[in-house]
Amino acid sequence: MRSQRKSSPKDTETLLRNLLRTGTLQRLPTHPQALDTLLAVATGGLARQRPYAEPEVNEVLSAWLESVRATVDHVTLRRRMVDLGFLKRTRDGSRYYLNFGRVTGVLEDPTVEVEASALIADIVLEREARRNAYGS
Repeated sequence: MRSQRKSSPKDTETLLRNLLRTGTLQRLPTHPQALDTLLAVATGGLARQRPYAEPEVNEVLSAWLESVRATVDHVTLRRRMVDLGFLKRTRDGSRYYLNFGRVTGVLEDPTVEVEASALIADIVLEREARRNAYGS
């Protein structure tokens, strides 16, 4: 696991605003701390200590990706989550579990739900307001 400073709710919102500044999530970040923070936020729809079949995980991740208008697919997101320890799989690969310890290692307060879709709406409105201000 990577050693890093935990992301505060304000830091997390700032990061998401930067990643979503175009109104979509166009790619996963390459910076390790940014990627970890994004993946930790994306786990928000998964319950602790609950086994998930792959289609269930795919459904939760697809919904989150849709909420941020992502061009990234759920398979890529799920694989990165497994690779970086946010999701654990049973030995036979039939079930997934949220690794909440990994999430708490990244987010300063993992109980604060970050509404990435609300940030997208804010960003789109801000962009339209700037466009209208300069277009008038």
